[in-house]
Amino acid sequence: MADRAYSRLKRDIVEARLRPGSVLSDSDIAEQYEMSRTPVREAINNLRREGLVVVLPKRGTFVKSIDFAEIHDLYTLRTLVEPEAAVLASQRASSEELADLEELSSQSVDPDASAPVRNARNSRLHVRIAELSGIPLLARTVQSIHEEIERCLNLRRELGRPYSAVNHGRLVDAIMTGEAEVIRKTALSGIERARNHMTDVLFSHSGGSTRDAAS
Repeated sequence: MADRAYSRLKRDIVEARLRPGSVLSDSDIAEQYEMSRTPVREAINNLRREGLVVVLPKRGTFVKSIDFAEIHDLYTLRTLVEPEAAVLASQRASSEELADLEELSSQSVDPDASAPVRNARNSRLHVRIAELSGIPLLARTVQSIHEEIERCLNLRRELGRPYSAVNHGRLVDAIMTGEAEVIRKTALSGIERARNHMTDVLFSHSGGSTRDAAS
C-alpha cells in the first residue's frame, strides 16, 4: 500500500494535479486514495526526501514550489550530463536498443495522446538514453532532472500555455551516427531550445518568480 500511495501521489504531483504550493493533508489524501493514513504518510516522507514535498514548521506540508532560478539550473545540469549520456549510449547500446529510441521519439509527439502522457514519454526518452549509457547513477540523475521538468511542463499546461515537444528524431539520428561531436552538438541544441521555451513562458507568467504562480 505504501508503494501504491507513493506512485499515485508522485504522479499527481508530477502531472500537476497537485499544483506547486498545494497543501498536503494525509487524511484528505488517504480518503481520496481509499487507504489508511499510514502508507500516505510514508509516501509523503519519501517524496520529501526526493525534494518534491516540503515541510514548513508551524505551517504544514506542501508540494514544493517551482523557482525560476532552479529551472534555469536544471537546464544547465542537463547540458553537463545529457550530451555525454547520449555519446555513451551510441557506444554501448545494441542496434536494437538504439532502434527502439526512434519509437520513443515518435510516441513523445503522438497527437492522439494527452499532454501529460506526451510529457511523460518525453521524459522517458531522455531517461532511456541515459540508461543506455550503462551508468546507473547517471540514469538516476537524468530521471530526477526530468521528473521536475515534466512537472513544469504539466504546470505550463495548467496555466494555459502548453508546450509542444519537438520530435527528437535529430538527436536519435545523431546517436545512430556514433559521432561524438555531432551527438553533443545536437543534444545541446535541443536542450537550449527547450530551456528558452520553458523559461520564457514561466517568466512571462510570473513576472520573474514562479513561486507566485504556484501559490
